[in-house]
Amino acid sequence: MTVSTELQLEIAIKRKTAYRKIWWRIIPFLFICYGVAFIDRINLGFTKLQMSEELGINATWFGIAAGAFFITYALCEMPSNALLARWGARRTFLRIMFLWGLATVATAFVTSVSHLITLRLLLGAFEAGFLPGIILYLTFWFPSSMRARVTAVIFVANAVAGSIASPLSGWIITYMDGVGGLSGWKWVFVVEGAPACLLGILCFFVLRDRPDDATWLTDDEKRLVKEDLAKDEIPEEQHSKGVMRNILCNPVNYLVAYLFFTAACSNYLLFFWLPTIVKDSGVNSLVDVGFLSAIPLLFGFVGAIALSWSSDVLRERRWHLVFCFGLISFGLVAGTIAQTLPWMLFFFAVASFGTGASGPLIWSLPPGYLDRKSAPLGIAFISTLGNVAGFVSPPVLGYIKTVTGSLNLGIIGIAMLGLTGAVLTLFALSPAVVRVKKSIDSPSAV
Repeated sequence: MTVSTELQLEIAIKRKTAYRKIWWRIIPFLFICYGVAFIDRINLGFTKLQMSEELGINATWFGIAAGAFFITYALCEMPSNALLARWGARRTFLRIMFLWGLATVATAFVTSVSHLITLRLLLGAFEAGFLPGIILYLTFWFPSSMRARVTAVIFVANAVAGSIASPLSGWIITYMDGVGGLSGWKWVFVVEGAPACLLGILCFFVLRDRPDDATWLTDDEKRLVKEDLAKDEIPEEQHSKGVMRNILCNPVNYLVAYLFFTAACSNYLLFFWLPTIVKDSGVNSLVDVGFLSAIPLLFGFVGAIALSWSSDVLRERRWHLVFCFGLISFGLVAGTIAQTLPWMLFFFAVASFGTGASGPLIWSLPPGYLDRKSAPLGIAFISTLGNVAGFVSPPVLGYIKTVTGSLNLGIIGIAMLGLTGAVLTLFALSPAVVRVKKSIDSPSAV
């Protein structure tokens, strides 16, 4: 073995060690944090089964309350991401998590739909910027050739959180109903909201803002990571029109936002309405509703891991995304015409597989074409537009449910969105957007 080969091997080992350290220091903790965030965002879908009766909220007003979260979430996302770039992740995540935890716990004490909508608006304002903040934060640590897999692990928290939240919420509603004079649905918000406050405080002590701040990396490891990240950087454009003007004038941002919007519509359909769909199919026990609702959501976990790994290894994004949107469309349409509960759950699991896999693939795109100066606001801008799905989807589905007694028309509409997402991915995304750079020597460094 020559000296040059030995040196290359030594560098490869150091690089692999560096990313392994980063992975275990950052990813499991962010996974837990985002899982808790998603539980607090979607637990309204399960508490609806008892809350609606107690407070007299029909499906339309429930949909409005569920969607209210996304109004303030969208308005506050870009300022929040701008603050993260300036103040760092530790302080930003502390603020976000502690305040949204308080808002979730406070939801236990609402007595009317107006109170509920107010708390949902506050929750959206407090949580704003968390997901785009995580996406931005990961670009400070991992190059593009790892980013789909890394992002996938964070998005897996959606599926895991959903599969945990459904049976957990069902158990809390059933067995804690009346404890301390509180209804079961109130205990859901207390039990599932409090951990966010604690995790927010831990963020400040567990995370580091940049590789240079990581005392657990050696100087050589920091240098290798920064070299890999530097290879990923897009040359900054001439910002004569300003960063925000460039973001607004870039049509790719709107296209990626539409893809996220489409995936989010499917996501919120499954998380907000699947318990209602299962209950309407004839399942009466809330505990059983929780466990049955969790089955399709687990397939989102499988999809996120499998297709993100495949996409990074094969260095291919376009056809993976087309496949995801195809599964969403097929699964949702087939689920509406299924005649039995097992088949319905199977087809919704297919849609969940595609939905879970689409998120990390979509979010691996913006860091690849946005320069460092544009990335914080650009990612938040895409997330803001895409999260309109959260405001549009629940109220529209709630209205359809109230008027027709069924969600089928709304589900088919979301399936059609998935079909257009597949077409746009296939024909409208340029090769420069879906490319995966060869930033590091070993694609399996973590």
